[in-house]
Amino acid sequence: MEDQNQNELEEFNPESVLEFYNHVKLIVEAMEEDALKNNKGNKAAGVRLRKSLRLLKKKSGEFVKFTLESWFFFKFLYSCFFNLTNSHSSYTK
Repeated sequence: MEDQNQNELEEFNPESVLEFYNHVKLIVEAMEEDALKNNKGNKAAGVRLRKSLRLLKKKSGEFVKFTLESWFFFKFLYSCFFNLTNSHSSYTK
């Protein structure tokens, strides 16, 4: 069952920054139980926790790339719109 949840967390295609953020937040929240168990001495929980931390590290890097791509896409659309409005206004003069 845990492997299925892990696969669901890894196979994720967000459409917005907020959706990606909520996904990262879900990963952190899912680690809480293993952190508490590991604190009580459960070694298996420690193994799962470290696996989750590696996934979190991977997803954090993907999140950074996603936000940068979103920003550059926004700037690209903005520049296209700005260029269209400037070129259109020059035709009307």
